[in-house]
Amino acid sequence: MIRVEKSLHSLGFFASTASREISRTVVQVIRRPDGQRIQAKAVIEGIPSLGLPTTADRDKYMAFMKVALDQRDRQGHVSSPIRFSGADLIKLLRLRKGGFHYDEINDWCKRMVATTIMSEALVFMADRKQYASDTFHVFDRVILYGEELADGSRSEFYEVYLSQWQLTNLNQGYLLPLDFNAYLRLRRDIGKALFGHLSVWFYASRGMTVEKKYQDLCQLLHIRAYPHVSKAKAVLAPSMDELAEIGYISSWDLVRTSRGGDFKVVMSPGNRLLSLPNFSSIVDPEARAALEASLPAWVHELVKRGVAERKARQLALDVPETQPVEDQIEYVDSLLQSNRGRWQNPPGFYVWAVESNLGVPAHFETSRQRRNRDELAAADHEAEARRLRLIADYEEFCRAEVRKKLAELYPPARREDAVREKLKQIRREQPDWFARMSEPMRREAAEGMLEAEVRERAHLPSFDHWSKRDLQMRMF
Repeated sequence: MIRVEKSLHSLGFFASTASREISRTVVQVIRRPDGQRIQAKAVIEGIPSLGLPTTADRDKYMAFMKVALDQRDRQGHVSSPIRFSGADLIKLLRLRKGGFHYDEINDWCKRMVATTIMSEALVFMADRKQYASDTFHVFDRVILYGEELADGSRSEFYEVYLSQWQLTNLNQGYLLPLDFNAYLRLRRDIGKALFGHLSVWFYASRGMTVEKKYQDLCQLLHIRAYPHVSKAKAVLAPSMDELAEIGYISSWDLVRTSRGGDFKVVMSPGNRLLSLPNFSSIVDPEARAALEASLPAWVHELVKRGVAERKARQLALDVPETQPVEDQIEYVDSLLQSNRGRWQNPPGFYVWAVESNLGVPAHFETSRQRRNRDELAAADHEAEARRLRLIADYEEFCRAEVRKKLAELYPPARREDAVREKLKQIRREQPDWFARMSEPMRREAAEGMLEAEVRERAHLPSFDHWSKRDLQMRMF
């Protein structure tokens, strides 16, 4: 979970689509603290050489908020300057290393300083508890990495001097909690722009269905409003489908209003969104029971091994359903038992294994495999025996496809380089375990991680799809 300053998020500071515009006007109807509804406006202006903040800038701002709030946790408050390295931001955003990312961070920093917000009762000041009519910047000043300092030395970090209103709102706790792992799975601009708004809307509706006028939604997202339902749906559908895939909405539709002269977008919340901590007090007991029942059994296995329940539940939302987490837990059990010395953080090792999708070696027999083998031996009915044989055949098919894809992507010389990179990753992320394990075990883990990565990219069919295809092949 990360927390972002609410006003900047709500006023549409970041454009949802790439544009050459250097000025954008946002109009919203807001409710003042005294309950009165008013029409508020903000004009967001950039400079021609840099343009307005984009979706990619929103990504970096959210990662930056993680750095800023970590400072608040350590020091008790946020203060300028906020220091971070380019590598910190690249790692938080889960990007591949590359020098061009530093150029993008430089442009983002400059754009955040250069962009002006002219607010007419749209920026909220948490200390005064009122909406302000004033002119604002988000960053007052930025020192870029490698920039020459007053003493003649070169800066080793990025240093951001936040504007006073941002510092005040952050320290006053005027924050919106967001699920950063879910956000990073989104690829489309409209989905990213809607992401934070969904948390606000569904919280206000107490987890019930939300309706938004299509014209208002387009104005908020700064996208073109189309006059025909089919075209409007076609534009929204890819982003809405992404939001459904990450569990932020369960369904959506674009329908005509009762008067027929306009459209409205109807959205229902998804399980992932309702599972967030800030929804705990508003979700009804029956829905909460359904969410609990949907948790995989391995969540409780991780909690038994010392993993914080909150983290285990978060993993259940993050990892694909096809990932063999139970097998990975048992494999980590065996790794920890093989060296019974004093471990610094065993629960952290379990979390790392699941998050890194640690591969389980083919020679390691899991309890699931033993259970399938025993059930096959004891099967009374031919149908049950055939089902269990199909499961075994499917797993062998998947292993063969992964081996084929591995050979295709990584010829011998390149594969050795890839394994070395994985070894470096293990040493960097799990130094305690790396120091205790033998070289063969380290290599086995590195190769397992590489195979798991390739398996994700292989686009293997599901068991149901494969079994139907297998039946058809047998018939013909």
